[in-house]
Amino acid sequence: MLNGILISCVENNKINDLKYSSNEYQSLETSSGVTLNFSDLGKSRLLLKAPKLIKLIGENEHLIMECPEGLELIFYDSLMEVESVLIADYGKLFSNEQQLFVRENVVFNNYNLDTLFAQELEIDFAKDSVYSEKLVTFSNREGKITGIKLKANSNFTFFQLSDVSESHVNYDLQ
Repeated sequence: MLNGILISCVENNKINDLKYSSNEYQSLETSSGVTLNFSDLGKSRLLLKAPKLIKLIGENEHLIMECPEGLELIFYDSLMEVESVLIADYGKLFSNEQQLFVRENVVFNNYNLDTLFAQELEIDFAKDSVYSEKLVTFSNREGKITGIKLKANSNFTFFQLSDVSESHVNYDLQ
């Protein structure tokens, strides 16, 4: 279990519902060219890279890390191999809730080169779950599928998508 990891988008309806408006934050510091390593029992689990990171304090002294100029988040498995990589133009990590919200040009790849393209995503680290209520496209060597109401795990070995609007199967597999 990762302690203290979560990123979120300010304009995400879910965040507004949780009353995480920017007026409730107290800014602690701003850093440029940031690389943060999140570990669990001495093993690296996540590596966060961001051109700009703003540390904020929310309600009840909860640490929030905002990446207003984008982020790259690398997930590692128990053998320290790259499991998946998430890139987005904006993100916010809520450490106490262990949730990350990202939006704008979201691309999430796993080690099998399965790729999820999304407008926004919510990641719950404690549950190893990825959610979205917005339009997403999942693509792999077998084809692609587009829809809304996504629920998956962080390496896409489990995947549910509702309200499918488009799908394509690649029949040229070898």
